Amino acid sequence: MRRRFAVLPAVVTVALTLVVSSCASEPKPDPAASSSSASSSATQAATEVTPAKVDPTLAVDVTGDPGTKPTVKITTPLSVTDTTKKIVTQGTGPEIKLNDTVEFAYSLYAGTTGAEVDSSWGGTNARFEVQSVTRGIARGLLGGHVGDRVAIAISPADGFGANAANFGEGLDENTTFVLVADLINAYVAPTKATGEVVAPPADLPAVTVGADGIPTGFTVSDTTNKTPADTIAQPLIKGAGAVVTSGQTVKMQYVGATLADGKVFQSSWTAQAFTTVIGTGQVIQGWDKGIVGQTVGSRVELVIPAAQAYGDAPTSGQPAGPLVFVVDILDAY
Repeated sequence: MRRRFAVLPAVVTVALTLVVSSCASEPKPDPAASSSSASSSATQAATEVTPAKVDPTLAVDVTGDPGTKPTVKITTPLSVTDTTKKIVTQGTGPEIKLNDTVEFAYSLYAGTTGAEVDSSWGGTNARFEVQSVTRGIARGLLGGHVGDRVAIAISPADGFGANAANFGEGLDENTTFVLVADLINAYVAPTKATGEVVAPPADLPAVTVGADGIPTGFTVSDTTNKTPADTIAQPLIKGAGAVVTSGQTVKMQYVGATLADGKVFQSSWTAQAFTTVIGTGQVIQGWDKGIVGQTVGSRVELVIPAAQAYGDAPTSGQPAGPLVFVVDILDAY
């Protein structure tokens, strides 16, 4: 089954210029895009949510051992006006809070027919910040515990909005969906780099940082090396987390600018963190070379020659010439 859980986040990320191509499954580069357009959709954000009510009589029968794909039977048609969950198996791990990142295995069903419309089983577990996932899912996760197996009936008001149609014919913003999930792990991912400060060489652009510790741009001077022969990856803050390896999914915040003048062309800090698979050609070569081998929690300055970015004369609106980025590595898995 094709996985569609990219529609689960409550806010669609800005279309980032980092992606190498613009396939149907990838956002097209649009530096002007913002989360404001995404938030106008019917997909519901998880901000200021309350835990879903618990109803042990919810008409969803789940069998099978946790850690294996469950067998699910729904008394159809199932429709709820308030998101409701049933605790199938009670976990003993930490309680899940709004600022946690939660890893979970899941299957998603249409309440109208009981048919499975999406699943992570046999693939990669889902992993989202509770506060950035669709509100109905957030309500079902919030207050639960690692180790739980839960069935969450997601009300249309808390659901996927217009994105519901992505799950199949006949499904829309009025559909109740049922998510059956095994809650595997929960932790608080950093929101910005933290660790040992490292002094960079004098010939790199100076990174400007706001009072909140968030990078805002670069200062390029006459002594700046504006013609790098290869990608330079310079840690500015050395995080204490695990080393990033090729093929991992990495969550990052970044600011990007043209090296010639330090003019910022994009910042993920104005929307939400950027998540991608690293080291496999999903992003520009300079990122693959510069991020792999760094540690989670680090802030890294990447100085990238044109040949490892978009070239000197890109045709799809990307920035031309050598580029410079400052990247906070928040998570890798």
